[in-house]
Amino acid sequence: MEIKTIVFWVLLIAFAVPGFIFGYQKLVAQKQKIEQFKRFGYPIWFMRLLGTAEIFACACLLFSQTRYYGLGVFFIILAGAIYTHIKVNDSKKEIMAPIIVSLHLLVIFLMMFWFKI
Repeated sequence: MEIKTIVFWVLLIAFAVPGFIFGYQKLVAQKQKIEQFKRFGYPIWFMRLLGTAEIFACACLLFSQTRYYGLGVFFIILAGAIYTHIKVNDSKKEIMAPIIVSLHLLVIFLMMFWFKI
């Protein structure tokens, strides 16, 4: 196995595992997530929809035939997260979290594109 393939899979797993965990927390309506979505002004059904979409996107990331679909879903979710954090005037630390995750996803996308992984 080449080093670029190993780096790619480490980055992908480092993204997919937390993505699955956070999606699951939203899907089962964890108390902390409910409070957060109420503060954002979003209904609970939307939180569960996002949780389902995150789990679906994580599953898509693990298979080469569906990886681009997973990336697309996550880019849309993260764009919405950035917008929401800015809209509710969150701290810079909370705004930077989805931006950093988006950059991680961008690195995965670029590796897929350039190295044809």
